[in-house]
Amino acid sequence: MAFEFIPDSQQPVPEMEPPKERIGKFSIFLLSSFGLLLLILLSWGTLRDAAHAALARQNAKEAQEAIESKDWKRAYDALVLARTRAPEDVEVITTMVEFLKVTGADPGGLAQQIRLLEQKRVLTAEEELLLGRSLIASGKTKDAREIYEKLPVKESVEKPGMELLSSILHAEGHTKEAEEIATRAAAQGEDSPEVHLKSTLDDLQSPFGEVRNHAVRQLWQIAELSTEPALEAIGRLASSRSLTLPEAHRLLDLVQKHPLKTLPTRLQVTSALMRLQPDQRTNLADAEIQRFETDKNGKREEIAYWLMSEHLNDRVFSLIPKDLAIQSRELYPILVQALAQAERWEELKEVLKLPRPPVPKSLRDLAMAEVQSHLQPDMREARQLLQGTVVNAIQEGNVATLRTAAALAEKLDLADIAGLAYKEAGFRASALNAPEEAMQNLQKSAEMALRIKDTTTLLEVAGKLHELSPSSVVFSDRLTYLRLILGVEMETIDLSALTEHDAQKAGLSIKLERIPAELLLALSAYRLGDRTTMQKHLSSLQDAAALPPGPRAVAAGLLSMAGQTDRAYQIAEQIPGALLLDEERTFLKQAL
Repeated sequence: MAFEFIPDSQQPVPEMEPPKERIGKFSIFLLSSFGLLLLILLSWGTLRDAAHAALARQNAKEAQEAIESKDWKRAYDALVLARTRAPEDVEVITTMVEFLKVTGADPGGLAQQIRLLEQKRVLTAEEELLLGRSLIASGKTKDAREIYEKLPVKESVEKPGMELLSSILHAEGHTKEAEEIATRAAAQGEDSPEVHLKSTLDDLQSPFGEVRNHAVRQLWQIAELSTEPALEAIGRLASSRSLTLPEAHRLLDLVQKHPLKTLPTRLQVTSALMRLQPDQRTNLADAEIQRFETDKNGKREEIAYWLMSEHLNDRVFSLIPKDLAIQSRELYPILVQALAQAERWEELKEVLKLPRPPVPKSLRDLAMAEVQSHLQPDMREARQLLQGTVVNAIQEGNVATLRTAAALAEKLDLADIAGLAYKEAGFRASALNAPEEAMQNLQKSAEMALRIKDTTTLLEVAGKLHELSPSSVVFSDRLTYLRLILGVEMETIDLSALTEHDAQKAGLSIKLERIPAELLLALSAYRLGDRTTMQKHLSSLQDAAALPPGPRAVAAGLLSMAGQTDRAYQIAEQIPGALLLDEERTFLKQAL
């Protein structure tokens, strides 16, 4: 039977509400876990960095503890780990700075770390000074000066700031100025035998008698100590021309009782006794020789050198026979010097010709050059020996020989050879990373070149000095001045650099031998044919009469060309023409 649908006959189906949806605990767990995982993924980099930073700081703390206990290996290992984890964390950088500071192993690395720290926070005054010192130690003098110039005046005039300035001046070749600043800085430090002695020795040079007398009293107090500075104090007192005979005997007693006594110090006191008792001079010397031969205290070269210094040449000859001198590199030069002092040139010539002498051939040739300068007044042989020695020393790069040859050539008035030797010694010292020695030799070369009016060498040396110390205004001024008066390399002159120092900082430093910027600017305007600008700068030029002869002659010539003839003549009339370069003399003629 087929199914038949009859709507009216069907029972209606009652309406029912659908069951409410239920979220189970498991679903909630899954959703929470997913959310947490998503949060972790989103913040993973931050969490990882924070964890690394925390571990790195713990390593830095361990390194700091190791530094304090001077366990350098443990400190180094902890810092390596800390820098691997967080190289730019402030605590890590600060600890690295402390490690490099106390070990002193890598000044360049120390400067780099302080620069990195500077990017993270403001440096303290102590850190600024440490940065300056590390830059000097790594050869970056110009950067160190920039650090000093940025210091507040208060920090710049205190002991650490003055010590930094002294180091900068020393690196720039201004040795005297550096020493004076260092003395001022030392006077602000804690008192110690060394500092006390240094300040006392400085007071001895005072123009005031009361200060000098006080310094002498201080020296006697230091001499009573059982320290090494006491020996230097004894030596200084012994050399004083105001020393009395009883005081000299007292010094001798102090030397004998001193636990660190040396033969040279005793001989200094004996020299004082000889000076105060000239009639006992030979007896005192013989007594010291006898004492040396009996007690064997000290070295033979020490007493031989003392006898030579006292010009007791006959006793040197007795103490150092030729057969003994030929075996000793210490005694041989003393015998040679004693023979030279005694003017026994023929005998000295024979000593220099002895076989297998214990000194280099270059030194024997130098000694022979001096001998020949006396035996052959035309200096031909001496000049040849000196020239040969200088050429060989240049080829060998021997700075010491070049320096010795230069000094002898200067003594013999062979300025051309002396200038060449000093210049090459300076260039070689520069190549060996000895800037201070290089600058000393180069400045001597400039002195010799000026003597013979060698402008080529003057310009070459001035350029090298500026290269070695670009922050030195003295060397910069000198190079600019030479270029302007010679009319060469004009395109390289930077007129914008001709500025004055900060007045407050300049007041602390020593007045350097600068050429006034107004004169250089006026000279530049003259070279460019700009008379209006030249007159403008000359009107600002103060105290031209106090300038060195060369710049004074140039100033006088420019003033004369600017129409200030009376002022020009007053400046020019006392200038000795012999001291001038030909180019400077040309300017001088304009004013006379």
